[in-house]
Amino acid sequence: MKKLLLIVALLVLALALVACGTPASTTLDNEGTTAAPGTTEAGGETVTTTKTPPTTEDPGAKLETTEDYTAVLDESEWTHKTDINVNDFQFFGSGTEVTTQIGLKYKNRTWYLLGEDGKKTEVKYAEVRKMGTIGAMVEEKSDGSTDITVTEVNTVVKASWSSVTAKAGSYLMFDFTTNLPMNFYMTVTKTEAGKAATAVYKQDGVTVKKVSSGKYTGVAKCTVPYFKGQTYYINICTDEGAVVLASIPVNITAPKYDSQYRLQFIGEWEQVKDPEYLPNLVDLFYNVYPRLYARFAFGTEPKEITFEADKQYDGVAYCQGTRVCVSVDYANSNPSDLGFFSHEITHSVQQYNKLTNYGGETTYTDPDGKVWKAKAWWTENMANFGGFRYFHWGYSTKFVQIYNVQTQSNLWNWGWEPYGDGSKLFLSYIDWKFPSIDANNDKKLDVSEYGVIDLVNYTIKTATQSFSDNPYDPNSPFNKAVNTATKGVCKTMEEVRKLYESDCRNSVFVFTGFEDYVDNWRTEDLEGIPNPTYPSMKKAVPGDKTATPSVQNDVETPTLPTGTNLAKDATIVEFSSEISSREGIAKAFDGDLDTMWRAGASTKDKKYQLQGYDHGFIIDLGATKTFDTYVIANAGLHKSKTFNVISWEIRVSEDGKNWTSVDYQPDCANDVITVNFGSVSARYVEMRVFKSDKSGSGAIRMYEFMLFNSKE
Repeated sequence: MKKLLLIVALLVLALALVACGTPASTTLDNEGTTAAPGTTEAGGETVTTTKTPPTTEDPGAKLETTEDYTAVLDESEWTHKTDINVNDFQFFGSGTEVTTQIGLKYKNRTWYLLGEDGKKTEVKYAEVRKMGTIGAMVEEKSDGSTDITVTEVNTVVKASWSSVTAKAGSYLMFDFTTNLPMNFYMTVTKTEAGKAATAVYKQDGVTVKKVSSGKYTGVAKCTVPYFKGQTYYINICTDEGAVVLASIPVNITAPKYDSQYRLQFIGEWEQVKDPEYLPNLVDLFYNVYPRLYARFAFGTEPKEITFEADKQYDGVAYCQGTRVCVSVDYANSNPSDLGFFSHEITHSVQQYNKLTNYGGETTYTDPDGKVWKAKAWWTENMANFGGFRYFHWGYSTKFVQIYNVQTQSNLWNWGWEPYGDGSKLFLSYIDWKFPSIDANNDKKLDVSEYGVIDLVNYTIKTATQSFSDNPYDPNSPFNKAVNTATKGVCKTMEEVRKLYESDCRNSVFVFTGFEDYVDNWRTEDLEGIPNPTYPSMKKAVPGDKTATPSVQNDVETPTLPTGTNLAKDATIVEFSSEISSREGIAKAFDGDLDTMWRAGASTKDKKYQLQGYDHGFIIDLGATKTFDTYVIANAGLHKSKTFNVISWEIRVSEDGKNWTSVDYQPDCANDVITVNFGSVSARYVEMRVFKSDKSGSGAIRMYEFMLFNSKE
């Protein structure tokens, strides 16, 4: 019997969406940038499209997006209906995989295409190979004959998106499910269902994971190209982009930060769980890197940086040229620790290469005969400083790092180690004591106007031979730069450190932030980014109104004012911190004297620490209310009196912006405190806790905060 091969026609599924305008040109909107990397060539035939109605309750649901980085859109399904049991077949894969396997064994056989009417049509093997059938399955007869059946699969791709409006440079992730147990590819093209050969971005290996019998899930991801005002298409495809299963139109708008600098994302970012991680990184890069570049670069340093997430990397992070890689596991376990990104991109601006002896361990002896061994102390500590000044203290209180140089002696001498908190404050002192000064007031600096940090940076970058960063050797180029920039005040970096220690001990140098540094103009008014807000430590000054409190101690059931507790279930606008929701801030407003708000010394919102108080909150009463009395139920009501709050202030506001102090208690550590401060009308109430407990630990434990109108 003639050996027979039955093949079913190519099944290709593509999304039939209304085509948006396709750009006539790929001219970049910013000079000097390039399309996203990864373009490859692959063949492919013209495709047809079948789409079933969206499976959501509202088939016409409008696009919704979360920030600029993750698309969460209306769900749609692309499918071709045939009743096939995948378990009955011996081989299951993409058309190219199937025809390749068959071709190796049966290349000289006669090939047939089985039509819908049951008719068989002979086709050439080359034509079979071109088909690239999606989801083909092969069954060889078990009786030893050579008859082979090649059958199409009921191919399904379900996705939670149909179209996207995204900002240029956004990082998008798309969840999808399918019944095909095969990896996919993702491309970004100018035309719908575009092939990989025309891609401006290509992601290889969109891995699917089996979640149940015949059901697989995967995540496609991409960085949107920088072509604002144009439409591109994100394609889920197989066979290296030859066959497109789904094509999503993306209307590209102006990027959030429209500057000459570029940030690209690669790697396994879909495995980073915190939804704020990527938006925070975008803000970090575009607020920090342009300032680092304006401060330390000379024009030849890179302007495009890549952030990569690596599931396999078991460290924290590293910088390799223009690529900064972070461990996925570290990102998930430390979602708020982003400072190392600012450290690493400082390295990208440094570009010191091999001009200094930082490739190995440096050994030097201090004047007391102690031998120090350190590796690249200047390179690494300058990177610490870059992040400290332009990230931690550059634009937000969210990631600020707070140190007290007067009380923490370990900040004065950290032994020239390549990392450490002391180096951040030391270089902050240097910029304060020996800054670069625009003597001519012409808004630009020449080398003669450089301060210590800038002249050392310049000396390293312009060096023609390697030299040491030994802080004790006055004859090295490193310390000669120090001597020049300090105008002979300090001949070595060690002498600068001793001056730093003296100025800290004597409170000559008190670090409160960079708001008043004379060289701020160098990193302000930069194109495409807002100016810094300069977080700073400014001691909060309480109001002068102090009412006489009524107190209760050692009572099981306290006496409370009559009437409605206006603070019960109030909306919490902001608060300093909480241990967990079990003892969260809401417990202070639930009307229950047996539930507690509890928090440690470190605050969620660092502005509380910056302004000199331990904890606090702002609540919204929902509308303007009249009241004259508040009650605080402290820890001593049921537990230790050690954690009774001692000093606080109550302020009120109509708009949440302009505040009036109504009561300040400088020393009132009792179990239950009731204060009548006189009638006021306000919508917002704030409590600022200056001293939260007797031990000075900075922790707070409060059962309840209540608000009453005694005239009701």
